[in-house]
Amino acid sequence: MTESTIRIGADVGGTNTDIILVDGTEEHKYKLPTTDDPSKSTADGVFEVCKRAGISPDDVDTVLHGTTVGTNAVIEHEGAKTGMITTEGFRDTIHIGRHRKSHTFSVQHVLAHQENPLVERRYRKTVDERIYPPGKVVEPLDESEVREAAAELVEEGVESIAVCYLHSYLNTAHEDRTKEIIQEEFPEVFVSTSNEVVAQFREYERFSTTAINARIAPVMSSYLDRLQERLNDHGFEDADVLIMQSNGGVASIREASQRPVTTLLSGPAAGVLSGQYTGESAGEEKVITFDMGGTSADISVLPGRLLERDPRDSEIGEYPAITPMLDIEAIGSGGGSIAWFDQAQGFNVGPKSAGANPGPACYDRGNTEPTIADAQVVLGRIDPDTFLGGELDIDPSLSEQSIQEKLVDAVDQERFSSVEKAALAVLDVANSNMYQSVREQTMQRGYDPRHYSLVGFGGAGPMHTVDLAESLDITKVLIPPSPGIGSARGLMTGDIQYDNQVTLSKRLEDVEADELEDRITSLTQRGAEQLRSDGIDIEEDAQFRKSIDCLYEGQGYELNIEYTGTDGDWRSRIREQFEEKHEQEYGHYFEDDPVEVLNLRVAASADSVQYDPVEIESGGTDPSHAKTKSHPVYFGTSLEPEQYETPRYDREELQAGNVIDGPAIVDEFDSTVVINPEWEAEVLASGALRITR
Repeated sequence: MTESTIRIGADVGGTNTDIILVDGTEEHKYKLPTTDDPSKSTADGVFEVCKRAGISPDDVDTVLHGTTVGTNAVIEHEGAKTGMITTEGFRDTIHIGRHRKSHTFSVQHVLAHQENPLVERRYRKTVDERIYPPGKVVEPLDESEVREAAAELVEEGVESIAVCYLHSYLNTAHEDRTKEIIQEEFPEVFVSTSNEVVAQFREYERFSTTAINARIAPVMSSYLDRLQERLNDHGFEDADVLIMQSNGGVASIREASQRPVTTLLSGPAAGVLSGQYTGESAGEEKVITFDMGGTSADISVLPGRLLERDPRDSEIGEYPAITPMLDIEAIGSGGGSIAWFDQAQGFNVGPKSAGANPGPACYDRGNTEPTIADAQVVLGRIDPDTFLGGELDIDPSLSEQSIQEKLVDAVDQERFSSVEKAALAVLDVANSNMYQSVREQTMQRGYDPRHYSLVGFGGAGPMHTVDLAESLDITKVLIPPSPGIGSARGLMTGDIQYDNQVTLSKRLEDVEADELEDRITSLTQRGAEQLRSDGIDIEEDAQFRKSIDCLYEGQGYELNIEYTGTDGDWRSRIREQFEEKHEQEYGHYFEDDPVEVLNLRVAASADSVQYDPVEIESGGTDPSHAKTKSHPVYFGTSLEPEQYETPRYDREELQAGNVIDGPAIVDEFDSTVVINPEWEAEVLASGALRITR
């Protein structure tokens, strides 16, 4: 598998499915509308890109896939009819949740996990069983109750069952036996046990994560089966199909079907990998990735490495999901985000969106509300003649009409005294929202954005990246080639990776070296088996990253540190590592407080094939050969608009070494790059643009 040379990345978005084929020194790209069943647009796109590249499907080694199927099922409250079997007395754990609420003093605040429960109460059954720490069975599992509960759930039409017992992370025997019984009695029912999904303490988060997995497992399994079948019909029987996970690694269809909860940030994670690769290719290790599409913008900070989201903050659609995820912040700001006034005449942009259909007003599909894309059209930044390669007709007069009627005529304010000022006001607010999000991800967490490069991609990202950099005092911007398919390219750089963990929950001074080593060895063996099932040579290609979660006794949350073995004075070493991390995160540590070892983790991975994009042709500094036209474009702010005669360039015609002085606009099929006044862009050998003040 890891010796493959022809690979295809397919990333499914809400609007389009993006495809990239890499064949040694050649790249081929393709974009097509996402179908109601994304397996069709994915398989069709993969086949079409092969046809255009003149490559036979049976020569393709690997198809890598980023999917939103699981995410959409959770957010839209869909998925399989799900039941739960749990310990007597804990039927309502996933309803009660935590006392902490996002709006503490609001009596009207609706809790998503209560209004739209993952498992309805009538489908939650309890059985007699009890295990006490450190894993002692104090009440045996009542197998007759398990059979009775399962039979009742199946009779009610339940398709998938989550098995969640109180201390199963310390002793899996009862959950394992329950799964055996259900599969013996009802082999057609999906079963997810909490120890297989997330073997950690905190029963609410563990139950919720397992319930999500149970709910989307039949959906994801069916989807991946259809995808494999459609690919096979197109002649891709010999290709390995790998699915991007939230942790930035890829997994086989088999593993993704069993633990689909690991794929909830599949597409955004691929985008982060793409941004990281773009930075590394330009010699920039510290980057902020900015992926803006049609409905949302995803932001992630990489201080020289990928950051994982803290488990306490990991959730999808307000449901806790404690599975390893890259640290990505999403906000409702995309090209289709609608600009609107509230009842107090406060001006807002997003999170309401016109989506792909009907889309912005200029699409002439029935929407009359102004969007960010309409503002860009009015300001002259989007060229109607070259938008999406000229394949999509847009009407600038409809953008002007929507802004005039909904914004200019709606209020008597200087900022909205003309269509152009109102359009700049739309960008002012949208950029401010994104600035605040980046600020929260950087400054409020101790990262100075001035020391980072901002990598912009996605269909809309390159139009806003320089504006965002200006507000953050960032001096370097990077725009990859074909930024609209950035996430598909990111799929090419992900390694195969499986994360396994187990809770220990003991004082450091009480942990024995043998116990620690045995648990770590067991997790390592589990990861090795997963890799071996994917055809990985464990001796040659596998790596195992071992770490432990520690906290001070009585603390609510833990910190993850590297596990360096039990040689020498290992307890002192663990304590020192933990206190260094604690001081880094919180600014202090407690020298005399007892430390607890909570969770043990092993990430098993294998390197993917090196992705080396084609270098473009070199030229001089003069880009005039790529210039297509020049026309007036608005920059500045709604209170100080500035109009410039602005040249436009065809990105495909640019050569490495060309330097473009701003203001300027660079057009390509899947995106538009806006270079502000007082900035300049240099074309790199990789085809990326490095834009600096």
